[in-house]
Amino acid sequence: MSKKLTYETVYDEIKRKIKSGVWKPGQQIPPLEQLSVELGVGISSVREAVRILGKQKILRVEQGRGTYVENDVTGAEGGRTLDFLEKATMLQLTEARLIIEPELAALAAEKATDTEAGEIVRTAETMRQKIRKKQDFFKEDLLFHELIARASHNEIMFHMLELIGDLLTDSRRRSMKWEGMDEKAASYHHLIAQAIAQRNTTQARTLMKSHLEDMLTGFRQDVWTG
Repeated sequence: MSKKLTYETVYDEIKRKIKSGVWKPGQQIPPLEQLSVELGVGISSVREAVRILGKQKILRVEQGRGTYVENDVTGAEGGRTLDFLEKATMLQLTEARLIIEPELAALAAEKATDTEAGEIVRTAETMRQKIRKKQDFFKEDLLFHELIARASHNEIMFHMLELIGDLLTDSRRRSMKWEGMDEKAASYHHLIAQAIAQRNTTQARTLMKSHLEDMLTGFRQDVWTG
């Protein structure tokens, strides 16, 4: 059984509290920051779960006032809606990454220190080794993109990615379930790392763009056929 995505867990917990009567229609639920701490997840995961529940008319968000239970839990139909909306969110996230990350890769090729470039290359190589051994490289995958963002030396763009960290984690967890994606990702990461180490900004940008376009195609298929 595949591991639940972060905001699936938040979504299920909120629905459980409503279904069990802990939170009743018309009642205000705790602030999102408090839920984030109580559930041990990032605030972006709580926001995403609340956004989806709002679209399902289970919760109502009132700007400046808080979030309220609007209707009782609707059962299985809601779960199917969650899955579709979640996949659509992953699609939109990848579209956003396609705008940002190729430029981060180009900036990293231009601005990375030798130490930073070396760490990017080593991380990509570790991923290739784990693929050969049929080991999971989820941690290295996350680290690879973080290292590139840091090596861009653009604090604004780096913190933009940090703010959506939970979504990025869930996106990669979902995409790595696709057949052949592990090998494709490891291959792209190796080539991107080499381009950065060689200070080839054009190649770094082009390779990252191709990598994310490949993922975008996958998410489009996932939304409509999953």
